Amino acid sequence: MRKIELKYHHYLYLVILFTAPLLLWGILQILPTFDDWNTLSSPNFDADWTKYFLPLGSFWRPFDATFGYISAQNYQLFPNLNHICIFIGHLINTFLVYQITSLLKFNQLSRSIATTLFYLSPCTLATVLACDSLNQTYSQLWGLLTIWIYLSVDGRKKYMLWLGTVIIAALAKENGLAWAVVPPIFAYGFRLISVRRLRKDILFGLSIAILYAVVRLSLPQYGDYNPDYQTFSLVRRLQEIAMLFVNTFFAIDIMSFVHQPSRTLLPLGIITFILSIPFIYALLRTNKYWKTREFMSLIVCALIVVSPNLLLSLSMMNAYAPLGMFAVLIGYLVNTMHKNLFPKVAFSLYIISAIIVATHYWYSSWKTSLTGQELAQEVIRKSKYKAAKAYCLQIESNIPKFSSFYVTANDAFGWGIAVMHETGYQWPQELKDTTIQQNTKPKEIQRIIQHAFNKGYDCVWIVDNAEVQVIEKPDFNR
Repeated sequence: MRKIELKYHHYLYLVILFTAPLLLWGILQILPTFDDWNTLSSPNFDADWTKYFLPLGSFWRPFDATFGYISAQNYQLFPNLNHICIFIGHLINTFLVYQITSLLKFNQLSRSIATTLFYLSPCTLATVLACDSLNQTYSQLWGLLTIWIYLSVDGRKKYMLWLGTVIIAALAKENGLAWAVVPPIFAYGFRLISVRRLRKDILFGLSIAILYAVVRLSLPQYGDYNPDYQTFSLVRRLQEIAMLFVNTFFAIDIMSFVHQPSRTLLPLGIITFILSIPFIYALLRTNKYWKTREFMSLIVCALIVVSPNLLLSLSMMNAYAPLGMFAVLIGYLVNTMHKNLFPKVAFSLYIISAIIVATHYWYSSWKTSLTGQELAQEVIRKSKYKAAKAYCLQIESNIPKFSSFYVTANDAFGWGIAVMHETGYQWPQELKDTTIQQNTKPKEIQRIIQHAFNKGYDCVWIVDNAEVQVIEKPDFNR
């Protein structure tokens, strides 16, 4: 049995090794869309660039600001530099999941399944395929590293490293601060520390959180808080939680079920659902272990890590945050199973399903992201002059989007920023945008265009789905 486990283990890791270059190549084909265009990690040409290293409203992400500054020095690095660093971070996270399950002395099959699930889970796709998710990836990386440090390092050195990694995780993304209390809860769940040590170390973790808060509040802050964080819809949040649950435990092509333009691929969704069922059934058979300290502690750790998103906003990208804990949880359940062929076959079917989902989501992400570049090139071809100031008038799309996997032309165009990127950020130097409804009357559109010209804009770009019209100011001065 030991020999069979080792063979299975090596087979899975050879798959990771040989698929990584192919996956990276695929990721590099995806162009920026929507938030990718205007987050801190996109090229930042602001002369006062140092302020972005300080708290900006609800964000304090100096690492993102660093990438924005680097990309501004050579705009051609964007988005490929982001893609490469995100994928490297994901590979390191995959390795950390393996290391943590090894420290817990899971058998080889459990380690392999936990690690491979983290590597290929649909939960990773919104993060790995985007180029504005450096913060999500590296918050997880430094967070998982806190657990590895807590379990493998002793004495004062452990607490110093724990302090450092939590602060870095929080500076990568705010929910990284949750890792200040996760390691002792994790260790207590697996009976590696006593209740007394648990209490002391949680107090230490809370002290780290307080230290971070004091430093952050003492620094000057710029910008406004994200308005999305100031609204709460119970129905929407329950829908997001349901989506998180399904994406975490199943490898289902959800897009083919819920996204109207993708319903022609409904049979693909049904196939992935069927392929996922055997592995879910295998996990359900372990229900006698659901009340154990180990199981409950992993659930608590996952909830703590994702809690900021549960309170504020829970997108498909945020599903990456608790995935490390869920991967260990699934590894734990597999570790309790009888050593027979069924879990291996069931998980193999699950992986086939995950690959189908990843292929579909990648293709949709790639295909719809190309629209931004195509529209930008069309604007450049239709422009007689290199406009210094441009006004982008976007007609709201009637095509529904699906997360970052199926975006509208407006999202891909990025409010006109795609043109700036295509011209090497040479023109336009100033850009303003407005989105109007599909049924807006022509007279109202003409009024907006005239208002833009009166305000000194040199041209107006009207974007309607995959078509763009360039209207230049009649008396534009060359």
